[in-house]
Amino acid sequence: MKNEAFERLFKRYYNEAKLYLTALCRNEALAEDIVSESFVKAFALIDEEKESFKFWLLKVCRNAYFDYLKKAKRLSPVYDNMRSDEADLAEKVIEDEEYRALYRAIALLKDSYREVILLYYFDELSVSEIAGITGQTVQNVKVLMYRARIKLKEILED
Repeated sequence: MKNEAFERLFKRYYNEAKLYLTALCRNEALAEDIVSESFVKAFALIDEEKESFKFWLLKVCRNAYFDYLKKAKRLSPVYDNMRSDEADLAEKVIEDEEYRALYRAIALLKDSYREVILLYYFDELSVSEIAGITGQTVQNVKVLMYRARIKLKEILED
């Protein structure tokens, strides 16, 4: 029974979590690894009464990614070489023609803007859930979203 529940959750949220992490780390293989590990952690630690699994999973993914960054930074001073080109990433992750230009524009945003845009519009999380995942206040998330939309509009108009 527990395996069936895990399988259903995995099928339901894997692509969203992978897209979110791929946008953060700009490395599809790394995103797949972190998402797989995060599913196991999230499934083992979820408190079903307090939070939704999707919220908990994205929070675990984000924390696992930042843990990876800390470890990679200690082990290798050449961290920046691990990032792949955003244009290639957009081609791999988003196959639908309509979304390629938008995704490329989102990829040009700075990390904090990109993260709130992806969580709000692609993962359909509320502002308070985003604040919980990122560790910021609700008001700060609103400000980041406002500024991100303005910047995204400027990028798309060019």
